[in-house]
Amino acid sequence: MDQADNMMNLPRPRWPLQEIAVIGGTWEDDLAIAGGYLRVAEICATHWSRNGPDDSLPVPILYNYRHSVELSLKWLIRVAARIVRRGGYDTHGMNLERKKVEGKLRGDSHSIRKLAERLNTYLVLISDLNPPNNRIDDESMETLHWLDQQDETGETFRYSMIGRGGGSRPARPTPTNINFYEEVNKVHLLAHLLQAGYSAYLDHFEELQQEYLEEMRKP
Repeated sequence: MDQADNMMNLPRPRWPLQEIAVIGGTWEDDLAIAGGYLRVAEICATHWSRNGPDDSLPVPILYNYRHSVELSLKWLIRVAARIVRRGGYDTHGMNLERKKVEGKLRGDSHSIRKLAERLNTYLVLISDLNPPNNRIDDESMETLHWLDQQDETGETFRYSMIGRGGGSRPARPTPTNINFYEEVNKVHLLAHLLQAGYSAYLDHFEELQQEYLEEMRKP
């Protein structure tokens, strides 16, 4: 390998053990992966902010934030559905069995709007959650709607062309000046709120629910 090839390599970690990464296992769920996408987005957004404008970065940055948001919403939906099932709450005729919920998530696919609406629907069923804790807050919903408008199908931030066959079209046909900092910062705050705020709240609620039911089963 010549010197030019060496210059293209990533910097090698200082210690051999630092070269090892662990992927997979029981710890790896959508929330864990969402945290990774959030970290990547934050590193890149911070680089963009500190090192001057680089127009090649905003779309990939938004993609990573958006995917973090999508995965966090899916994790929250699964937890909310488990809480409803375990607690025996009135589902008003909705089937929240695990396979049915997974099918709904596949149907919602990459739609941020549909995922946010589904989460709100499931949270309302948990009657022990009092307003405003039984729905996504208004400011977050506003940012979620903005994110959905920018990319309704999960394609716009991934490709330069969207759609299929004869219906394909440019994702961004006209150059547009945006205040990228203001827009991405809103998504940044939203992603963190879902990752560490709503998730921690629901996770704690589920733990308390499990402890309560275990106590109730004791003779």
